[in-house]
Amino acid sequence: MDKLSELSHGAKVVLGSAIVLLIVSFFNWFEVKHTSYGESMWHGIGFLAGIVLIVLIVWQAIRLANINLEIGLTSSMITAALSILLLLFVFIRFIAKPGGGFADSLVDRTFWAWIGLVLAVVVCVGAWMNMRAAGEGLEEVKAKLSSMTQSSGTQSSASSAPPAAPAPPAETPAPPADDAPSSPGEPSGT
Repeated sequence: MDKLSELSHGAKVVLGSAIVLLIVSFFNWFEVKHTSYGESMWHGIGFLAGIVLIVLIVWQAIRLANINLEIGLTSSMITAALSILLLLFVFIRFIAKPGGGFADSLVDRTFWAWIGLVLAVVVCVGAWMNMRAAGEGLEEVKAKLSSMTQSSGTQSSASSAPPAAPAPPAETPAPPADDAPSSPGEPSGT
């Protein structure tokens, strides 16, 4: 338990709300009126939200285990990116009712869908708090991404360009055919 105390407050918020969201994701987010049929978050695009959620929880577990992975971004930046993806997919799942426009009046969102959406927002807020605790902001993210894209662009252009041919040696002037000086009126050579 003392490993949890090493995490920032934002990281604790991310981990706790992500675990609760994982539990809530299995309840029915949508129900068809007058039936017992319902769908959880895991249907449709919600499957991607679930995968991102599991990756986010595993990422936080890796941080708890003090395992360092050299990815090129800081751990708080990766947490923030995963949190934004999670919020995006959960929001899409929240607004996309099953059955499309045809069964729109027959399908209701349940209490669990609202709780899931709120928890996804809390995960993003926790990720932002985690970045602020690490002393990072949007400027650092932009700088890190631009340096990564510039360095990868430089490496790929350098690796795809053929090696430069060595410069030819400087030509020396050819010596005159006769070593004897010729006078202006005499023909030179043969």
